[in-house]
Amino acid sequence: MSNRNKKSIREVVLTHYIGKGNEPTLDCFRVQDVREPFRELREGEIRLKTKYLSVDPYMRGRMNGEKSFSSFEEGRTICGAGCGKVIESRNKDYKKGDILTSHTDLCWPWREVVIFSAEQASNYFKINEIPEGYVSHTIGQLGMPGLTAYFGMLDRGAPKEGETLVVSGGAGACGSIAGQIGRLKGCKVIGISSSEKKLDHMVRCLGFDYAISYKDKTESQLYEELQSKAPNGVDIYFDNVGGFISNAVLRLMNKNGRVPICGQISQYHKEAVEPLPQDIEQHLKNNNVDRRWFMVYDYKDRFSEGYNQLYNWAKNGQMRVHQTEYEGIENLPKAFIDLFQCKNIGKAVVRIDE
Repeated sequence: MSNRNKKSIREVVLTHYIGKGNEPTLDCFRVQDVREPFRELREGEIRLKTKYLSVDPYMRGRMNGEKSFSSFEEGRTICGAGCGKVIESRNKDYKKGDILTSHTDLCWPWREVVIFSAEQASNYFKINEIPEGYVSHTIGQLGMPGLTAYFGMLDRGAPKEGETLVVSGGAGACGSIAGQIGRLKGCKVIGISSSEKKLDHMVRCLGFDYAISYKDKTESQLYEELQSKAPNGVDIYFDNVGGFISNAVLRLMNKNGRVPICGQISQYHKEAVEPLPQDIEQHLKNNNVDRRWFMVYDYKDRFSEGYNQLYNWAKNGQMRVHQTEYEGIENLPKAFIDLFQCKNIGKAVVRIDE
């Protein structure tokens, strides 16, 4: 077959497993050109040009090499949340120009052009009506990370007016939405993050009452600063990070407090998750604090409710969505690594094509 009948498409593969206890580096990934024969679509298939791809902390756990249905494979294309435009269709439900975005399926290949079967396509939302400025946010704060914050806060956090909410990772994809939901429900909101830029973002842009940096602080110093901002204790703690930051907050939990555990990003590179100190365990038990993990997929029957509410809050100006955008498929590895170096504000996405 002549080269004229082949097309070059770039993709990102996992070169080798990272393993527990190690941090991801650029050599864990390979951006490669794939020259493959152009093939006609089969009945029911659609061909899409990828517009945006998402990088998310949960993906780190799929790179350890443990045998699991969700593990990535060495030498194979990585996948996650994405959105793209239909450029060819042999499916009556989709036409050229339709925009699809991740819904219940997080298997959009890190590839410039993809082909989906009819069954695969049914796992994605058609979002032709959404303004262009919101399209990338459908794989971010108006997508799965936003839904995670929405159900974690409203179902597990159950905020009430006048309560005190603390959010770790408060300037990140989930934390910034969780804090804003708390604000909309009448809570006093305290966000924890790293840089001055993020602290300013939480207060000025997101409407948090206070923002605290954990940088260069011990657990006791962070505890004292939190106590000064929450003299009556903490009712809800939306936990994105774990570690000493969470320990400082948990010591301030009030009776019947709620702790939705969304993530533990400080623990993802470690061999094992650090257990809670015994005195904190006892404090939580004595005060009937409900601290537990939750999975957004437990709420998949209510995803439409969450999508609609988040979009309406954003459209009406009641909620701010923000993202850190990278350009080009070659920058997917860097964007992923930057997550664990706290370089993103809001959701991190990579633009692949206009």
